[in-house]
Amino acid sequence: MAFYNLFVGSEAHISVKNNQLKLKNTEKEEIYPVEDINSIIIENLQSSITTFTLSKLAQSKVVVYLCDEKHLPCAYLLPYYSHFSQSKIFQTQIDLPAPLRKNLWKEIVKHKIQNQNICLKLCDKREKLSSYINKIKSDDATNMEAVSASVYFKELFGDKFTRAQDNSINSALNYGYAILRGAVARNIVSHGLLPFLGLKHSNTFNNYNLADDLIEVFRPFVDLCVYENYDLKFNKDYKMILFDILNADCEIDGAKYSLSYAIKLFIQSFSLSLSEKKDVLKFPKLLKLKRHEYE
Repeated sequence: MAFYNLFVGSEAHISVKNNQLKLKNTEKEEIYPVEDINSIIIENLQSSITTFTLSKLAQSKVVVYLCDEKHLPCAYLLPYYSHFSQSKIFQTQIDLPAPLRKNLWKEIVKHKIQNQNICLKLCDKREKLSSYINKIKSDDATNMEAVSASVYFKELFGDKFTRAQDNSINSALNYGYAILRGAVARNIVSHGLLPFLGLKHSNTFNNYNLADDLIEVFRPFVDLCVYENYDLKFNKDYKMILFDILNADCEIDGAKYSLSYAIKLFIQSFSLSLSEKKDVLKFPKLLKLKRHEYE
């Protein structure tokens, strides 16, 4: 199982030889087996990487994040071909019955709000969202996701906080969400699903509508991380903390996994829901942030 999430924050040359990834800079050289790498974020714009290396990483289903001049993720590399029965899965996704689609979205919203409530509890805030869960209708027709979000963020970060503000909290949230989005997109593609065909999101210009649907239940992990590091300056060290969220403990069906593996299990269950035409989703439960101990 891949478990390394590599952060390239200083200038480095990245290459692959004999299926070993080499990170080389003026100070040191690090080597990692490609099959053990889950993701890489290249933040330093002076770093270089060979086309051969990008090809090998894509073949191994490693998600590679690229950053802009503000050091924020702006793109990620995903494999193009990834599943032996891709066309069959495509058709299953396209033919998804409307009642099932609406019910899946309802359950995603429900478990997102449950995780938001757990986040508030872990932050010693008032759990104010329970009443909204019982009001969620098919396809979230009553828009409880948006209603609960407006209450949730103000309880977590203060009455004057909004997601539209240009501040360090929102910068950190956006950075963390971008990391999650890439991890979700990677697993969507690796399971042979169409990333642009969403359940609820349907923006014509968005190639990752499905990722923006399935990410929702994982967002509270980032929210909790940002709250716990509220006083930190949004710098390289903070970004490394956010990137490491992929290694955090997560619970599914009473068992603990790393968040990156929980994302895989969740999307695997989503794919199974499509093929069996019934809801068999395995939802993640937010836990107190702790680095997962790999056996």
